[in-house]
Amino acid sequence: MSSGNASGFFEGGHQLEKLEFALAVAITRGDQLRSDQLRAQIAELGGNVEEPGT
Repeated sequence: MSSGNASGFFEGGHQLEKLEFALAVAITRGDQLRSDQLRAQIAELGGNVEEPGT
């Protein structure tokens, strides 16, 4: 794997983390519309393929 691919993967992972955090906040606030939007964005990035806690 080239460093360009690794960097892209890392950036995508960082973006996924940010979206998941925003989703948790939206769920906590009861903002269903924002939650749905964030879930769609997470799905576009391929979702979270890691097991929880890894």
